[in-house]
Amino acid sequence: MKTLNDILVLGAFLGGILSTPPAFAEKMAAGTQDLVIKKMERVLSALDKSDPAWLASQQRLADLLSERARTRFMLEVEANCEGCKGSKDDRQKAIRIYEMLLQEVKLNEHGPILFQLAHLYEMAGQVDKAIALYENIIKDAKKKNINKDIVVRSHVGLGDLLFQKGRFVEAKQNYQIALKDKSLENRYLTIYNVAWCDFNTDNLKSAIATLEDLLKDPTAITRQTEEGSKYDAPFHTDVLRDLAMFYTKQDVTSREITKFESLTPEEKRKDLLLYFAKETDRIGQKKAAQEIMSRYMAHSALSKEERIEASIQLAQINYDRGQTTESVSEFSKAALALQKSGCSGDKCEEIQKSMKRYVTELHRSKKLKPDQDLMNAYITYNRTFPSDMEMTQRGASVAMELNNFPIAVALYRTVSESRQFSQKERNEALLNEVSAAEKSKNPQLQREAYLHYLKYAPRDAKSFEVKYQLAYLSYTQKKFADAAESFEDLAKDKSGTADLRKKSADLSLDALAQLKNEKVLEDLAWDYAEIFPSARVEFEGIARKSLMNRVARVANDPKSSSSDLKKALNSLDSDKVKNASNQEKILFFNNQAVLAKKLDEEKVYVGALSSLMAVPGLTEAQRESALEQLTGYYEKKLDFRNAYATALRMEQSKISEKEKEFRLGTLADLAGLNASKHYRKSLDAGLRGERSLVIRSRLVLTSENPVKELKAQASELKQRPALLNETALLVYAKTENASAMKSVLEMKELRKQSAPLFVKKQDFYEKVLQAKASISAHQLNSSKDRLLQKTIAERVSLLKKADKLLAESLTLKDVTAQMMSLNLVSSENERMVRDLAGLPLPANLTPQEQNQYIALLKAQSKPFLYKARVAQQKQQEIWNKSSALAQTIKDYRTARAELRPLLARELTLLNQIPGKGAMKSALEDAMDERPFSSRDLVSARKSVADDPANIREIENLKLIETKIGHPLMPSYLEARISHLQKGKSL
Repeated sequence: MKTLNDILVLGAFLGGILSTPPAFAEKMAAGTQDLVIKKMERVLSALDKSDPAWLASQQRLADLLSERARTRFMLEVEANCEGCKGSKDDRQKAIRIYEMLLQEVKLNEHGPILFQLAHLYEMAGQVDKAIALYENIIKDAKKKNINKDIVVRSHVGLGDLLFQKGRFVEAKQNYQIALKDKSLENRYLTIYNVAWCDFNTDNLKSAIATLEDLLKDPTAITRQTEEGSKYDAPFHTDVLRDLAMFYTKQDVTSREITKFESLTPEEKRKDLLLYFAKETDRIGQKKAAQEIMSRYMAHSALSKEERIEASIQLAQINYDRGQTTESVSEFSKAALALQKSGCSGDKCEEIQKSMKRYVTELHRSKKLKPDQDLMNAYITYNRTFPSDMEMTQRGASVAMELNNFPIAVALYRTVSESRQFSQKERNEALLNEVSAAEKSKNPQLQREAYLHYLKYAPRDAKSFEVKYQLAYLSYTQKKFADAAESFEDLAKDKSGTADLRKKSADLSLDALAQLKNEKVLEDLAWDYAEIFPSARVEFEGIARKSLMNRVARVANDPKSSSSDLKKALNSLDSDKVKNASNQEKILFFNNQAVLAKKLDEEKVYVGALSSLMAVPGLTEAQRESALEQLTGYYEKKLDFRNAYATALRMEQSKISEKEKEFRLGTLADLAGLNASKHYRKSLDAGLRGERSLVIRSRLVLTSENPVKELKAQASELKQRPALLNETALLVYAKTENASAMKSVLEMKELRKQSAPLFVKKQDFYEKVLQAKASISAHQLNSSKDRLLQKTIAERVSLLKKADKLLAESLTLKDVTAQMMSLNLVSSENERMVRDLAGLPLPANLTPQEQNQYIALLKAQSKPFLYKARVAQQKQQEIWNKSSALAQTIKDYRTARAELRPLLARELTLLNQIPGKGAMKSALEDAMDERPFSSRDLVSARKSVADDPANIREIENLKLIETKIGHPLMPSYLEARISHLQKGKSL
């Protein structure tokens, strides 16, 4: 990253221009300067601030102090002693005066004070103050109506300071604002700074474009001097050098080179092109450096010395930045010139002898330690005189010593391809070429050498060997298709030796194995069994192995189609394993079982596993695996009876006794068999945790005496109150023997569960029904006053019982109990009102007495009517909206089959209660739903058995099983769904 100290080399010179109007007075001598400052200080000490000369005198003193600080600073730099000459004190004094003056003067009239103060801040290391000074000027420009020139120069000054602090984006923003002023002095320097801002913020293209634009008009690169505006040639050169450096930060192409040439003045072009070439070479852009050097060498003004230097430079670029010696470089240049211009007669022979002598002498000097310089000399000589076989062989020997085998091959090839040499010499060169290529261990070089040999050499035993090496090269390069084809041809070529033919056969099969082309491998192995009788057993074994591999690959490939799988299954011809070993037969039946399973060939699958278990030598583990597969197959088909029967045949030694019995119990339970012995063995073996509680619940529900078993298991089931609650509900639904279950229902673990309340509310429903029957049967007797008063009292007593039932229903927190009680209260109180209103008037009453009697009856009826209306209103609210009733309906819909009758009875009781509303409609809809039948269950199980991995069918079966099926099936099916959703196969 370049800073202002690097860029603004002219900073000290331009600082005066930017800070004050152009003035070129002669500098004051140091002694005179000190004297003037002392006098100024004495005068100012006696001068009143109101004096008109005070302001100008203060500014003059500050200027003198600032100048002396600069002079003393230069002396300190020379003496290498910081502050030893007093520059800091002078600078601080000047700063204080300028700061004071800025408070007194009009800025537009005294702009130089501002820039001088900023400069002093910077020199004093107070850059932030300088920045703040400029920022305040810019900020207050409009408010204080500051002169435009001051504001523009403030932007430039601020940009310079921000640049120095590395805040390039902000610096660029200030430069760009300043550049909007067409009259900006030293404009080219600001543009130059913008380019460096772009460069330092990785905006290389913009930086390059800016410098290119600046260089398009050299007349704009001017600065102020004593003679006025003057072209700044040194700066112009600096910009061009920087542009060259910018170019090297990207790929330098012909476009940049041409552009650079066009922007460079003719008188500077030669030197700057050389600089550009060296810079690109330093960066490592060899191609660009070469092109620039070529243009440099084409320059007509080059002297002989410059051309030689350029030649050396170009050689250095071509040979890794000057690693070749000057002698080889000059030799190469001479040879190139000779090759280009040619020669005639004795001169050619003389030149050849001279060049041969040069190479020979060079070889002698480097005999003990030949290097690349020597190699290059031989190459150059060979290209110039290819018919000199002696020198060609020497050059190839040097290349071999240097392990530069490609060069050795190339040199030998100049002999083998030339008809100037004898056939014997050419054949010898071909063999040497192959030898060099093989020593190189470079596959590409070897291949070319082998092919070159086969193209020019005679057809003989060596040719067969080279063909074998060429095929083997393809094999080592993992070009197995080419290798397999080549080795097959060699194996079937009777002109070759028996040993190489057999090796070729083996390698052709191995290459096909690498390609996993089992079908071709199998067929070829059968062919080789006929071609090589002595190796028949070996090749037949390979063929059988290939068959098994091919079948296994198809079976294991998830992309294999049904057609592929079917072909693979059919290819398992029993004749091909007739004489196979037991291990091969085991592999055969295993593969057959896998394919049959994938194709749902159930008969073949079961038969293959059965045949597998019949093979002698089958290990216990293999037998267990086969039984496990059969068990899994029956499970997948939901044939739990066969799954259970097969699992009973297994040792299952890899799992514990408790796990074994748990699995057998689950299969037996799902099969509808008695699982209790397995469940109890599993518990006795130490099964604990959630599963132990589940099977305890199953022991209760499958027991012939579920109440007794519930009492026996309750002490364990209470660990999971929810499971104990569910089990108790199911037992009650099965027995409806609440009294026998009393001890369980009174357990503290069930206090917050639903079972006790569920059982209790069944009795309450009967109590309400009995009360309803009793109250509704009661009639008022108006035959005699005494009887009327008696029956009214009886009725009121019965209504009070209805009120008590309503209060009791609230304690149950059961919506059905509340609705029944509300209905009883509303209907009977309403009937009481009707009965009172229908009583006959007593005889012999005057009209006035009759009216009084009727009013009395109405007053007596009013409480009953109010109570009826309140009950009806509450009842209607529930019919309109009730979360409790909605839950009851939901419970009915999702209930297990054992509980459904009790919930259906509850819904029937609710439906008998009159009313309208959303909940009433929902209840009627639920009661109208057709329940699942056993036929539905059988059909759903068949669908899953036919398509065990169909999640939609499994979900449907799970729903039906939940309603009317086996209690364990929903969780069993959920596990299967989860297994499938994880991408696993059954």
